[in-house]
Amino acid sequence: MSEEKQDPTPEPTPTPTPAPTPPAAEHSHTHSHVENTPARSLEVVVRPLPKVIFFYPIWIISAIFAMFPEPGGIAGQIWMGIFFFNLLVIAADFNEERSLILGLGGVATVLALLYFDVLGSVGGWLAGLHPVMNQTFYALIFGGLTLIYFFVWLRSRFDYWTFRPNEVVHRFGVFPKMKRYSTEDLRWDKEVPDVLERLLAGSGRIILTTPHERHPVIIEHVVRIGKIDDQIADLLGVKAVVHTEPKSR
Repeated sequence: MSEEKQDPTPEPTPTPTPAPTPPAAEHSHTHSHVENTPARSLEVVVRPLPKVIFFYPIWIISAIFAMFPEPGGIAGQIWMGIFFFNLLVIAADFNEERSLILGLGGVATVLALLYFDVLGSVGGWLAGLHPVMNQTFYALIFGGLTLIYFFVWLRSRFDYWTFRPNEVVHRFGVFPKMKRYSTEDLRWDKEVPDVLERLLAGSGRIILTTPHERHPVIIEHVVRIGKIDDQIADLLGVKAVVHTEPKSR
């Protein structure tokens, strides 16, 4: 009976084994990948260009005709047609509505000429025009535009925009000046004000709106605007990954 009343000796409490450290979260892996990415992939350079770039069809056709010692009469007609088309491109901004009106106007003109049976006469009169330009003329046009395009290229090295995940920098001037815009609350819009410019060079404009500036900032004549817009969207997407990463302790 006495043995039954005796309290048994308590067994020692086992030391808990520490739980294994869980693997890092998926977003931390993404962040380390962003840090190892080359710096050049974390910025987009935008170089606005003047409207003279839309004369490149004249530049190309002049180079072709300058190779022939005696360009024929049809060469002058082709050159003049392209030249007037280029003038039309830079004369006004042809948005969707204006382009539609221009196209309908052209169709209505042709139908009117057909109705009055004068289309053949007008076509014969145009075919009878033979503007004469020699090889020297085409070579001078090509050489002059080449020189202009060189200065356009040179200017674009000193006046451009750099988009980064946390800022937009405008560099301008031979002795570089910079103006910085924070991407916090930044909104950018892509616009294509001229359909003809879009057809020739994929050109458009980027409009930056920020609460820190009184007026919107407009970047005109951005070539390949669609690709640039996609790159900016991807770049600012990187910003969201970087800022949502918790700080390590």
